[in-house]
Amino acid sequence: MGRRHVLFWSGGKDCLLALEQVLESETSSVAYLLTTFDEMTNRVPFHGIHIDLIKAQAYSLRIPLVTVPLPHKPSNIEYQNILHRHLDSFKREGVDSVIFGDIFLDDIRTYRETLIQKNQMKAVFPLWGKSTNNLSSHFVSKGYKGVICGIDTESVSEKSLGQNFDEDFLNQLSNHVDPCGENGEFHTFIHEGPLFEKKIDYIARTRTNSLYRKYKSIELDTTI
Repeated sequence: MGRRHVLFWSGGKDCLLALEQVLESETSSVAYLLTTFDEMTNRVPFHGIHIDLIKAQAYSLRIPLVTVPLPHKPSNIEYQNILHRHLDSFKREGVDSVIFGDIFLDDIRTYRETLIQKNQMKAVFPLWGKSTNNLSSHFVSKGYKGVICGIDTESVSEKSLGQNFDEDFLNQLSNHVDPCGENGEFHTFIHEGPLFEKKIDYIARTRTNSLYRKYKSIELDTTI
């Protein structure tokens, strides 16, 4: 069966593309998706996605989901302690590696690798070093559909909030914006595509100012 992974899942396109890469391998399997969320708001940090939408994604992908509630605005130590407890549980089940959707940020990769060393697990980066132009084009051409749910207002127009992640959106981006938003320029929620058994219905409720300066998001909720 090969390696068994847990995949850090935000609901966006990069983690989905990482999942696709792993599922194409005959020597690996994804045992779980793992999502952290703010226990006060029930939303994924930065993305503004309600945890119920993440559950709907996992159900449609047919992969078990582990949800990890975090205190509102946790310290780094609090975050790490909570995460280590969950990773220990995975390790006891024979899950030996953790998948991340990062593409080229060395400092983020180093942080993640250091983070899971305590659990004696391996960090896996299926998208590492790949062209973000190619990845974004691949996403669109494969028929995946996503919505822009958060932006850095210094990089992307506020009019992009709620817009589809498609060729029109990509063509609107200025040259200094990464087409995958790898520098934090924007975030996405994926609601349809080849890996999903059925599309995810959602409502974009309100535009909200983030606690983080110059960052704005919309709140995505289920239609139920």
